[in-house]
Amino acid sequence: MNKSKQASGMRPKHENVMLLVMSTLPYQPKINSYQADYGGKALYFKSLSQMEPHTKYVLHMLAEKGEKLDRIVILESAKARTERPVNWNHETATTLFTKRIYNYLGANETVDIHLADELEELKESPCDLRLYEHSFPEIITIDLDNPVFFWEAVKAIRHTEAKGSVYLYMDMQGGDRNAVSQMNAIAELLVRQQVSIRGRYANDFEPKRNPPLHTIRDAGKEYRTYQLISAMDIFARYGWGDQLVEYFKDSGEGDTKEDRLSEAVQEASLAISRCNGEGFDSAVRKIEKLAEEFKNPETVTEMDVVYQDIYENYETLFGAKYRYVAQIRWCLDRHFLQQALTIFEAKMPGEFVRSGLIYYLTEDGDQSKFLKTCETLYNRLDPWNYYRMKDLNHYLIKDYCRINKKSEICDPEQLLKFGVTDKRKVISLLKRYKDICGLRNKMNHASSEEHNPDGFFSYMSHRYKDSVWKEYKETDYEAKIRSFLSEWEKMAGKVPETLQKKIIDLS
Repeated sequence: MNKSKQASGMRPKHENVMLLVMSTLPYQPKINSYQADYGGKALYFKSLSQMEPHTKYVLHMLAEKGEKLDRIVILESAKARTERPVNWNHETATTLFTKRIYNYLGANETVDIHLADELEELKESPCDLRLYEHSFPEIITIDLDNPVFFWEAVKAIRHTEAKGSVYLYMDMQGGDRNAVSQMNAIAELLVRQQVSIRGRYANDFEPKRNPPLHTIRDAGKEYRTYQLISAMDIFARYGWGDQLVEYFKDSGEGDTKEDRLSEAVQEASLAISRCNGEGFDSAVRKIEKLAEEFKNPETVTEMDVVYQDIYENYETLFGAKYRYVAQIRWCLDRHFLQQALTIFEAKMPGEFVRSGLIYYLTEDGDQSKFLKTCETLYNRLDPWNYYRMKDLNHYLIKDYCRINKKSEICDPEQLLKFGVTDKRKVISLLKRYKDICGLRNKMNHASSEEHNPDGFFSYMSHRYKDSVWKEYKETDYEAKIRSFLSEWEKMAGKVPETLQKKIIDLS
């Protein structure tokens, strides 16, 4: 039935694949005619099943561009595969479909089902048969009873020999009521595998229509809504914004609010994936600033809906009194633990300063003298540690000050001040902050905690009982951070507001 594969010629940059769910055969055979508009030209296709017209339409459309259809991947139920009705000359739905498609491409397969065509005057639009002189599209069937049919379908679409990208055309008409969700599940798996969905097709088939002329339509717009909702959900859950950016990549012209939102989404997504606290903060501010531009639109667009969803997702970060505390909690709420720890380690020193729990200068202080003292501290450092003072808050709170055995801060230059009377509680919070930072380092190295029982680690752990040589134990980082933030905010709330307003941040 299948011709040999073409041996000569250059492989195209992409392959064309058709995906469909095979419907079972109707009770009575009947020739139906389907019409479609292609570039203002009316096309007609004849069919014994609803699977034929969309496939023929794609074959014709590709041939108009000088391209072939490489594969047809069929999701096939046991009934479609095995049922052979007598009045269908003992054909299965799939064998009949295969013969009809190959005959359309110039084969001479016997189909002993002869029916009158009520619309014989509408001649079937032909395909350029020269394209298929050496080979017909490969037909691959996927058993829907296989619990991992969706993965088998993905492999068949991508194909082991496919070197470039794949252009996928989907027939959304066939199968039972679960077919659409099955097709969409496969489409989701294909997103990151160089597969581009070029068309989704459906028709307005009505069994009792007289005359039996039905219309093929592009169902892509209907499924864009599904794609949009899926992209919004992925960004909200995992911080991956590439699908949203891809969805709206052609939405704007120049410097529009849509472009600026896409840029902010891309920046936020990249910052989350790279644990970049500065980049994330920048993206959050950009999203917040767009509120006025997306406010009360005359006509609500898809982008307005997306912005509203993103705004609600990020709303707790806008105007937060302690914005990095809010960002840490936001990350924890979405199980972005590594991102939360990164922001925690990098930004909590600044929150100590701005809150007034531990600060170094107010408006009435001698700023010139303070800066000279900091310069002296800088010159005392080893050259490879100079970079530490680029973030002054981080250096003074995390590196410069030490906590002695009496739970007192060692501050040789007398730079640091407290905004509350209960200094010991603040020092206790500072110690907890440093301890959690240490736990972060342990977590980062947890993957290397498995050791040779006869190796150096085991040797040292028996001889030295300090913490360096202890086995790593799982820690509930989220609980520790949440507990810290709650206590920290309680203490920060005790700093007089008049003092907070006077504090200068020189970082």
